[in-house]
Amino acid sequence: MTEKTRNIASIVWLPILLAVIATMSWAGNITLSKMVNATIPPIGLAFWRWTVASLVLAPFVIRPMRRQWPLFKRHIKLVLLLALFGVAGYNTLVYIALENTLSTNVVILQSSSPLMILLVQFLLFRHTTTYRQALAICVSAIGVLLIITKGQLVTDFSLGNSEMIALFAILVWATYSVLVQKLPADLKGLPMLGYTVFIGNLMLLPFYLGESLLFETMPISKESIAISLYTGIFASGIAFFCWNAAVQRMGAATTGQFMHLIPVFGLIFSMLLLGEKLLQYHYLGIAFIVAGIVIANIKPAVKADSAPQNRY
Repeated sequence: MTEKTRNIASIVWLPILLAVIATMSWAGNITLSKMVNATIPPIGLAFWRWTVASLVLAPFVIRPMRRQWPLFKRHIKLVLLLALFGVAGYNTLVYIALENTLSTNVVILQSSSPLMILLVQFLLFRHTTTYRQALAICVSAIGVLLIITKGQLVTDFSLGNSEMIALFAILVWATYSVLVQKLPADLKGLPMLGYTVFIGNLMLLPFYLGESLLFETMPISKESIAISLYTGIFASGIAFFCWNAAVQRMGAATTGQFMHLIPVFGLIFSMLLLGEKLLQYHYLGIAFIVAGIVIANIKPAVKADSAPQNRY
């Protein structure tokens, strides 16, 4: 292999590696959070995660934030919503859900997020949904219900509270993913990251203080420091940089497909580190969710003698 060929190969594989590192970090966040949830309170973990992330990201985002300050003030309501949903809301809800459910359930439910985004787009902005997309949402919804009812969808229908919290967290993330597209281009990237992380962390502060005073205080231990550093540095800082670098090289559509690796890595981590096992309803739920994703991504055939049709 010539040096030129090796360079080309490294260019091709680099964005793939970056996307894998990001998704692996996010899956590890769920698994490790489950490992420590017996001793570390959920809001405390969320607050210190974003505190560490703020310190890690500050050198990279402060200057872009200053440049876009006038633009931020014009779109402050939208940025506040993004900080609430993307930083203060989503991960905190996931950590709360993990207190009383398997990390396996949470990571499998994560795979429904692309279809949840389609649903939010329709509810908020009436983006038209094709019959194929509607069918995909319905099929995946069956898989989600199988998981949150622990397979008792027909025989003994009941909803697990923690699974419902996890599903609501995914809805919150889907809403964030839809709203972030409304930002002006100059505010996206580092400025938006900085504003949402700093503001979202401030939003968490009163809830963290309330949790500490009324329920449980975040302990100072090797375990709490280690999980805060991991979630703040890897699951927030490094994962973000890897993901955005991959998007720049492969494009958002291609990179977005790597989100499906989160449940894959999450299941592996849950079985290896937590000893969790997949039960029959997990397999059924996975099958329906994957079927929905496949249906949503099937491209209609285009006749050779006809003009290309708009997919949407």
